[in-house]
Amino acid sequence: MDTTQTLSSAPVQESQHDVATLQALIERQIERLDAVRQQIRTHTDSMKSIFENDTELAENETQVQEVSKKSKARKKTLTEAPEFRELRAKSAELKDEVKELQESLNSYLLTYYQQTGVKTVDLGAGGQREFKVIAKLLPKKGDKEE
Repeated sequence: MDTTQTLSSAPVQESQHDVATLQALIERQIERLDAVRQQIRTHTDSMKSIFENDTELAENETQVQEVSKKSKARKKTLTEAPEFRELRAKSAELKDEVKELQESLNSYLLTYYQQTGVKTVDLGAGGQREFKVIAKLLPKKGDKEE
């Protein structure tokens, strides 16, 4: 019985030794990781301090803020001008027209594809345009799409 106990306890002791070694490795790695992270924090703080203590940079940033305010004010003035508002309204109308034209063209192209089985259309000027058929899944009735 002595030999059976000795043989069966050897793997357990070895396993416990492996776990202890692994735990020691893990602990060292954690300590090193924490130390490196602390060094990174220190370096980051030092770099931040360099920026904060530079008077030339501070003056430049102040100038940038002033110019930015002037630029925003000028843009606001320009967007309130009648010419700009008129162009914006015309642009919105043209975008709506593009959307309507695209929807009707999609319908025509789908019909063309269903009738011919071809995904290219010949143009009068001798060119061709390729198109692709896309299907969209609609929401269930009662669900609102937002």
